[in-house]
Amino acid sequence: MIKIEEKISQIEVMEKSRFLEIIAQLLYKFGYTEVNTSEDASYLLAKFSSPVNDEWHIFISFEEKLSGNVNYDTIIKKISELRSTDSFFSSIFIVSQLHISNGFRETIKKHIPNNNVVAWDRDQIIRFIDEKITEYWRHDDLILLDYEKHYCDSILKESELKKLKIFNEKYQKLLDIFITPTISHYYEDKETKTPLKKNIQIDYIIDGDKPIILSGEPGSGKSTTLKRIGEFIIKNNKGKVKKNLPVFITVTELFDYKFEVELLVVSKLVPFFKQSIDEIFSDYNIILLVDSIDEFELENQIIISTKLIDLFENKGVKFILGTRSAEKNVSIDKLKNCNNYHIQKFKNEQIQQFVNKFFFNQKSRAEKLLDALKENRVLEKLPITPLSLSLISILFEENDLEIPATITDIYENFNSLLLGKAILPSRMGFIDISFKERILSVYAFELLKRKEHNPMTKDEFFAYFSNYFQTKTLTIDKGNLEAVLQYLIDNTGIIYLKNNKYVSFNHDSFMEFYAALEIFKHQRKEENMYVENFFDLSWQNSAVFYAGKSKDMEDFLNNINNKLESAININDFLMGVNGAGYLLQALYQTNNNLRKKTIDIACELNLKAHDFFIKMASDDDVMFKNYKLPLIWMINVMYFYENFNSITLKEPLKLAFVDNFNDFKLKPSSIESGYKAFKIATTLSSNRINEQNELEQLITTKESPFLKSSILTILADICLGFLNNNDKYKEIKKEVRKDFKKIKPVIKHLLEIPASKLRFTSYDQIKGNKRVKIITEGKTDSEILEHAFMTLTNGESPYWTIKPAGNESGGASEVKKILDFTSPTLFNDEIIIGIFDHDDAGLGCFNGLSNSMFDLIKPNTVKKHKLCNIYAVVLPIPGENDNYIRSEQKFNYFSIEHYFPLKILEEYEVLENTPLVGIHSIKTKKKNSFSQKIRKLTEPEIFKNLIYLFNEIDIISGIDVEYLPNS
Repeated sequence: MIKIEEKISQIEVMEKSRFLEIIAQLLYKFGYTEVNTSEDASYLLAKFSSPVNDEWHIFISFEEKLSGNVNYDTIIKKISELRSTDSFFSSIFIVSQLHISNGFRETIKKHIPNNNVVAWDRDQIIRFIDEKITEYWRHDDLILLDYEKHYCDSILKESELKKLKIFNEKYQKLLDIFITPTISHYYEDKETKTPLKKNIQIDYIIDGDKPIILSGEPGSGKSTTLKRIGEFIIKNNKGKVKKNLPVFITVTELFDYKFEVELLVVSKLVPFFKQSIDEIFSDYNIILLVDSIDEFELENQIIISTKLIDLFENKGVKFILGTRSAEKNVSIDKLKNCNNYHIQKFKNEQIQQFVNKFFFNQKSRAEKLLDALKENRVLEKLPITPLSLSLISILFEENDLEIPATITDIYENFNSLLLGKAILPSRMGFIDISFKERILSVYAFELLKRKEHNPMTKDEFFAYFSNYFQTKTLTIDKGNLEAVLQYLIDNTGIIYLKNNKYVSFNHDSFMEFYAALEIFKHQRKEENMYVENFFDLSWQNSAVFYAGKSKDMEDFLNNINNKLESAININDFLMGVNGAGYLLQALYQTNNNLRKKTIDIACELNLKAHDFFIKMASDDDVMFKNYKLPLIWMINVMYFYENFNSITLKEPLKLAFVDNFNDFKLKPSSIESGYKAFKIATTLSSNRINEQNELEQLITTKESPFLKSSILTILADICLGFLNNNDKYKEIKKEVRKDFKKIKPVIKHLLEIPASKLRFTSYDQIKGNKRVKIITEGKTDSEILEHAFMTLTNGESPYWTIKPAGNESGGASEVKKILDFTSPTLFNDEIIIGIFDHDDAGLGCFNGLSNSMFDLIKPNTVKKHKLCNIYAVVLPIPGENDNYIRSEQKFNYFSIEHYFPLKILEEYEVLENTPLVGIHSIKTKKKNSFSQKIRKLTEPEIFKNLIYLFNEIDIISGIDVEYLPNS
């Protein structure tokens, strides 16, 4: 609270013109309809309109003291001059920035008889400001104050709750309940190179000088947090020379303005500010708070992101963009340099804060609800928004219901509550709940099928259902269909008219729930749409609702498992892990062995996501450039942990652990099995599931090879440090620390050297389990082939793993050695493919493979082991490079780099002359720099000649891949 002394000081020292602006603002607040300032800025003329007549009042400002010895002649002369000039004013107000004495007030009335004279000094003006412009003392930008008031009164107070018919004065308290979210990001300590997680405050986000990506899972409260960030910005404008101006932007508004972000911003600001838009950009620090754009197709997300970055770079307009997954934005180049922050899921104490505030002074009811929520793990299955928490609380208070076990059951209760409690207009008579539900389910399913799930306009909505019910009997007593549709918009709180135009669901989860009802009750033949679209978040969420209707769906889960196994890119991997976890929770009555299979697949997807992040790190991508391997390992463990941490998954997790632990014991060199077993054991040991036996088996038992792996020991130390459950892990941590001292050199190496430098080394041991394994002569060959495949398949992860023979560049001889000695350890379905350069060394080793063990199946190109799936491939040479095919072995020079256009090879200066005219070899010292540069390029045309090699690999593998370009 600002002290009275500070208020007095502000009024006394401000410029006179500014003082009159405040008086003018006060007059408007008092009901004056017109206020004019004199040319010399010494007085104001203001009109006060009444039912009888209009009166004009004059407000004269005097700079001299109006107490003690006052020069009354000067003051009276000034008033007389104004009277002769503007004789139509009926009342005289003397206003001063200083104190006006009672003596002056009495004396001036005597000197100006027959006039209504009133004096306002600084103290009265301060009181008026306190009453009429309550926010003034934060700062004195009156125009901005009006905008800030609009933001707080409309944007901030715009709540989904108000649209509910169950919302009444009793629940007004909900609008003021805001639980500050936990916002964090992972980073590395510069000195110790240790991966750390830091929880931050909202002011930390605002004070940064870069644009921001604010991520959070659906329902984590991104929209509410963005609005509250705007409020925080407003409250902290006090004392700032250049004020901050928050602008909240919704997805619908972006769509309405055809993604023209600047035009949208202008439309929001112009009504409030007198300046030109360029002056507004110059006078204020504008901060755009952009609600999640994830629903748009990637091309539209890129358009929006580009325009946001352009505004930032050209006009200094900072933005905070909400998103479901920061990782998905790695594909949007424009956003790679943004700071990334993440909203964590609500913790138990935050949920408790909310419930305690709702049931204020009703401790027993609050505790009862909290116990029910914790026991059934309800909140992890719901979008954690003020709406969902409020609906649960209202539902619990109104009906004292038991909290059901699945998210679907909860929404069934919401459905009954919201559709059954609404007051029906008498002219419409009775409307059956099932009829209202059917309209909502049909509409939800139609929106779900749309590419970006965009809502219909009101006209489109009415026309759609008019056509839909044209041949059906309406179950309505009175009125007509249009009246029912209007009623649903106005009264249910489930759909509403957004921006006075679009018929929108109040929350995506309502659309997803009602679409699930439509398919489950009426269109079961469309179940496969859930399978086909499982990597789309809205379809995935709806699939969870759908599964929860039955809870036991073996065929459906089998089909989902097949879909999960088809995942090919980073979005599929991340969405697959997320969706698998929640789907298995909804299907908690389904066969545990089948659910265990889903967990196995999710573990593999988690590893494939890890492979992608490692590649991004090795490509020096901005987002992962300085990440260390332990940090990337840990991120993937925690991602699995978050999505599978449910008591309903205890049994299938235990089954999955047993398989992976047994595999690890049988083959200790299989780090992946140990890694997966650790992920599962860590999840089982959570406070929620509270099964610690598996983690103890993995780390403390003698038969476990876990601590014999320095990689897994380091991972365990980091992850257990993050979980840090007081004494719970005390004994396990002791065991880990015993072995920690032995591997200090390894630890130092891993924490000091970026992951990009350790790719394809002995430290890079955690890989996705893929049937086809490719061995190359050198590290750069592996890097180039992997990047080329992803470029030529529009971002698909290779179906094969790849690594160089030896740590860096083993050369052709090392590839040959691997092919010669691998067969005894090869599993039946595994395929090993060794790639040889078409040069002297490569051809020599290819031809040197024993004829008694290898058959030539394609002349000069492919050999196969007689007993197992081990292949040798010499680089096939494109026709345009046929001059590189030489009968004499020593004159062959073709290597991976030769697949690229000559222009690029010359530009990157990697070519070296040979004794043959027009034939070049590749400079060995230039291979690393060439690989780094070529992996920055993403035009398929540049990589097209590598398709010759990929086709050979695909034929061997029995895989049909469609490469770009399609020519």
